[in-house]
Amino acid sequence: MNHGKSMLIKALLLFPVIWIVLTGFNEVTFLDSTSVAVILYVVAYIGDMLVVRNAGNTIGTIGDLILGTLVIWFTLILLGYNNILGEAIAAGVILTAGEYFYHKWLIHNLFEETADPAPNA
Repeated sequence: MNHGKSMLIKALLLFPVIWIVLTGFNEVTFLDSTSVAVILYVVAYIGDMLVVRNAGNTIGTIGDLILGTLVIWFTLILLGYNNILGEAIAAGVILTAGEYFYHKWLIHNLFEETADPAPNA
């Protein structure tokens, strides 16, 4: 299983969206938006490995919308930001759009590689 490539693709999807939505369009510091991205990255990657592999793209994508929005929102609250739910929802929705295609790539390139080969008949 080549986690390195899948982790890099996920990071290239997630970090710029968080930086643009939270720092570029809102008053979240770059350090705080990076902290949010790191926490979400770890939680979401583990979720992808468990949920997408076992339940498929649709459930994984819905889960990412809910999980992403909640993780962003709760982390920002812990960092001292108030009235940030709209930003969390916006980032969650944008990420979910990308996650749909990322999951398709995961299923085709990572999970199919690691599936047990069909027995020789």
